[in-house]
Amino acid sequence: MRSSIKRSTSALLASSLLLTIGRGATLPFMTIYLTRQYGMSVEAIGYALTLALTVGVIFSLGFGILADKFDKKRYMIVAIVAFIAGFVAIPLVRSVALVVFFFALINCAYSVFSTVLKAWFADALSVSDKARIFSLNYSFLNMGWTVGPPIGTWLVMYSLQLPFWLAAICAAFPLVLIQFYVQRGAQSDEEKVATVWQPSVLLKDKALFWFTLSGLLASYVGGSFATCISQYVLTIADNADFAQKVVSVVLPVNAVVVVSLQYIVGRKITAHNIRPLMAIGTLCFLLGLGGFMFSGENLIYWGAAAAVFTLGEIIYAPGEYMLIDNIAPPGMKASYFSAQALGWLGAAANPMLTGLILTSLPAWTLFAIMMLVIVLAWLMILRGMRVKTWDGALKTA
Repeated sequence: MRSSIKRSTSALLASSLLLTIGRGATLPFMTIYLTRQYGMSVEAIGYALTLALTVGVIFSLGFGILADKFDKKRYMIVAIVAFIAGFVAIPLVRSVALVVFFFALINCAYSVFSTVLKAWFADALSVSDKARIFSLNYSFLNMGWTVGPPIGTWLVMYSLQLPFWLAAICAAFPLVLIQFYVQRGAQSDEEKVATVWQPSVLLKDKALFWFTLSGLLASYVGGSFATCISQYVLTIADNADFAQKVVSVVLPVNAVVVVSLQYIVGRKITAHNIRPLMAIGTLCFLLGLGGFMFSGENLIYWGAAAAVFTLGEIIYAPGEYMLIDNIAPPGMKASYFSAQALGWLGAAANPMLTGLILTSLPAWTLFAIMMLVIVLAWLMILRGMRVKTWDGALKTA
């Protein structure tokens, strides 16, 4: 890796970590903020946050597609400025509608930055470096989510507004890092080949369709699993204290496994071994979900099941990036990663669907349904691999 690319990559990874710390310090406390500041009910808050998250994802698709037409460095800076503006505005406004609007802006900006970041990596890095850097970035994201919430908890003790100011300050550093250390217009040899920018290609690419649909189902299973588990435990135990104990076991186990193994496992994923590795990841999800189903009130079982479940997560996360990178034509990387980001709507829908399942069906069916969903996600990956891809790297038939 050239020194300029190495320096740019380090700056972008640090920026990704800082932005995630800021988001992690605020997102878990939005419910508390809206309740105390505006007296909103839990139901109304749920609708408001779901609306903001959904709007953010949908709008980020359009902005992410446009990123292929502009310099990615400048685009990331604009996204961070919007990110900071949203966090500065929320403590200053006095309207629920404006809070929801700026929260949607924050999520849109964060999603756009994440998409363009992946596109920059895909354009600038060699094939051998991509899986390693994607995995390292995912590890940094999890570090951010591990560090952010405790800091937010401490700040909320003094003022509800402090986490938002912290997020804005954290985001100011990436502005400096990207401006002075990230190389402009980094391109791989493939990218230097002239390619016409055609967003209509997204609608015609069947492999992209299957991979995005797979990501939607996989994020439903793994994207909000801590919230899902707390809802499940509250239903079977009717005990908020026990639910808190389960979450206090599951989340640290998840963080430890991701931070310690993500880089090691993720860097091994290539276009040639991704099929068996995604099958192993699916099996880990199945075993983890089965473990959750039978853990009952045994915290050791909950921890063990969470560890196995997380192994599936650390395979799927970089694996999904590699699938998209292998089918995206030169000059269309950001567009393809933006389409993939629609998969996060599955994670956004998880709390709502979990509530519906737990109130209308036996509690154990929640994990049985998730087991079925992750198998379907895996089958869709196999279906996408059978489609003729742009470079043929994943073509199997």
